[in-house]
Amino acid sequence: MAVASLFIYNVSTAIRRLKTATHKIAEGDFDYDPKIKADDEIGELARDFINMAARLKVLEQMSLDASPLTRLPGNIAIEGILNKRLQEDVPFAVCYADLDNLKAYNDHYGYIKASEVIKKAGEIIYEAVKAKAEDSAFVGHIGGDDFVMVVAMENSVPVCEAVIKMFDEEIRNHYTPEDLARGAIDAMDRYGVPRTFPIMTISIAITICRKGEFDSAVAIAKAAAEIKDYVKSMPGSNYLINRRKVKR
Repeated sequence: MAVASLFIYNVSTAIRRLKTATHKIAEGDFDYDPKIKADDEIGELARDFINMAARLKVLEQMSLDASPLTRLPGNIAIEGILNKRLQEDVPFAVCYADLDNLKAYNDHYGYIKASEVIKKAGEIIYEAVKAKAEDSAFVGHIGGDDFVMVVAMENSVPVCEAVIKMFDEEIRNHYTPEDLARGAIDAMDRYGVPRTFPIMTISIAITICRKGEFDSAVAIAKAAAEIKDYVKSMPGSNYLINRRKVKR
């Protein structure tokens, strides 16, 4: 009877602690530890609770980091995936996509229409990666009209070609027939000078990353920036691959 009583007491205590852990997790305390020894089935359940809480914490951080417009992961997730990929001995590509002449479009049509274009661009990029890249590929929204795709090196070109094709077809739905017929709109440039801007396009800078060439997500972003402006200076939608190795 003494042994049975001790067993019942230990089980009851463990269940109470698990109940407390459930309430703590529900309240957002994902670091709560029920302090149950993992030497029986209840202990294993407690370990599963801790693992679940850790995963929920990551998901919450990703949710808070996600863009409210596109619902794509933001900068924290982007940096995390890049640093993770850098630790692996597998080449990969970072595709930095940026819309051309969005500010002019925003000034001409308004921010609501411009937001619709950004949202649609995010959907196009996500669908292109889903269709043309591997299951572990990643799509993130840096902010504004800047997006990142992290894909296997051999999938970078098919993905970018799909993004450009889909975007060039879709963007025509966001202009009036008159502006489409003209092929341009009038707006102020960043210096306040009236200019004529062509129909919006998309530019993608592709950086090939191999182990040992880059030591951080910041270094990759810097390498992408080296060619992004050049790609944007080209007429129409384009992509360009930067295969240059970073000097260490």
